Amino acid sequence: MMEFDNLNGFLSEKGDKLFDTSSRALKYGDGVFETLKVVKGKVLFWDDHYKRLKKGIDYLKIDDIGKDKGFWEKELEKVIVKNYYREARIRLIVYRNSPGLYTPMGNRIGYLIEGMRYDNHNYTYNENGVSLGVFKQDFKSTSPLSNLKTPSALFYVLAGIFKKEEGFDDVVVLNSKGNICETVSSNIFMVFNDKVITPALNEGCIDGVMRKQALKILKQKNVDFEEREITVDELESADEIFTTNSIVGVQNIAAFRGKKLQNTYAKQLQDYLDFYLK
Repeated sequence: MMEFDNLNGFLSEKGDKLFDTSSRALKYGDGVFETLKVVKGKVLFWDDHYKRLKKGIDYLKIDDIGKDKGFWEKELEKVIVKNYYREARIRLIVYRNSPGLYTPMGNRIGYLIEGMRYDNHNYTYNENGVSLGVFKQDFKSTSPLSNLKTPSALFYVLAGIFKKEEGFDDVVVLNSKGNICETVSSNIFMVFNDKVITPALNEGCIDGVMRKQALKILKQKNVDFEEREITVDELESADEIFTTNSIVGVQNIAAFRGKKLQNTYAKQLQDYLDFYLK
């Protein structure tokens, strides 16, 4: 079945030429994006995705006059309906669509919405857990920009290459202070003495939508949790480690640096998400 993408409001066949050499998204990574999970034709946790998208657009000073929440809902709906998506992964990219070099000549908005069909809507929870390493070749900054999802992803590409070369399922990335930041594509949590701890946003991690859901659930269940800095040594002493992102949900880490880990809080959070999908 032919599928379609949405470029600035116009549907085009997937695989068509969409950008030329003047694209700031291509040349400078000048934009932000959201990765959305579609279940039964609806975007999950859309309110939180929109808030982060709007925050990123405002931070980059891209002109989005007339592009409110309802506008984005209609543009997403074009892709969902045209492609008959029931279960899918959608990427919404917003970029500065103006000429210029590092200094843009304007702040006109551009956007691309593309999707990938899924066979089912379930989160891909691995009961046996996944392996985890540590990437130390480079470090992530702790600026407010680090909380946003941008196309400037070379840091994550290098971490992903390291993960593949070393045979890990995922790797921790560190911030400029040498503390735990996140993993290649997820936020990270550790449990020590029944307290759940995750890096604070000022540690440079992505302001993850699934991270938000996990913190809400922990608060509802009166679980003791804290957002703060985490050292590598602390992570080594954890009783349990798990990660979260919008597409796979929650993943528990089977072991870290030779220490076998528990799978209690991760399983409870994943069970909650599975119930949410019913």
